[in-house]
Amino acid sequence: MRPREDEKPVRATSPVQSIQRAVAILRSFTETEPELSVGELSRRLNLHKSTVSRILATLQQEGLVGQNPVTGRYRLGLGLVSLAGVALGRLDVRGIAQPHLPHLVEITEETINVTVLDGSECVNVERAASPKPIHYVGWIGRRTPVHCTAGGRVFLAFMPEQKRRALLAAPLRRYTSCTITDPEQLLCTLQQVREQGYAVVHGEFEEGFSDVAAPVLNHRREVVAALVVSGPSFRLTPERIASFLPDLLETARVISTKLGWRG
Repeated sequence: MRPREDEKPVRATSPVQSIQRAVAILRSFTETEPELSVGELSRRLNLHKSTVSRILATLQQEGLVGQNPVTGRYRLGLGLVSLAGVALGRLDVRGIAQPHLPHLVEITEETINVTVLDGSECVNVERAASPKPIHYVGWIGRRTPVHCTAGGRVFLAFMPEQKRRALLAAPLRRYTSCTITDPEQLLCTLQQVREQGYAVVHGEFEEGFSDVAAPVLNHRREVVAALVVSGPSFRLTPERIASFLPDLLETARVISTKLGWRG
């Protein structure tokens, strides 16, 4: 039997470890077990009851957990709702965009991704895979840089100037021999993206792969997502891109309209 952490030699608990334990406690609550006691959490997480009680007290103070006044058992608090609302406000894009992806796959025969901006990276929140044996693999949750991907450039091109300059202040990492790492050159490219309303990138993030992205806007005319077609560069030729570009832009427009955008 493995000893509990409090039975080991006493040492200071790092802030990171405390956060990890708090997250572990929050993740212990499920739909089938919405309420748990201190003892149950202690046994499940191999933590001493005093440690669990201390963390629960802090979480309760912040509104992240609540306590059943009758049983004394703990449950997730309403404070999580406000935090989830921020994330869900963005992830609504996923649900609205998803029904439109199969049609784009049929037209392009390439992988379609829906990406959102998270700090200085793009994150895939929805995808539909290409039927081709050789295709781009962009799994949900995958993070990609903003400066050398079509989705990232859509965000950079249409964000406020101050925010754009801040993101480009750090050195731009070179991923391939084609990656643009000069900020001024990238700014010129972003101006072209603004003028044409979409971005095309060839082999700057991954050798041999290209992507084309159109912006998805909300009711405040903010770019909240990018609709991205990705595939091998030998298939995504200028002629091929031109053949499906109107459909990509129209699909992005339809999704934007459903998010409240009015041109």
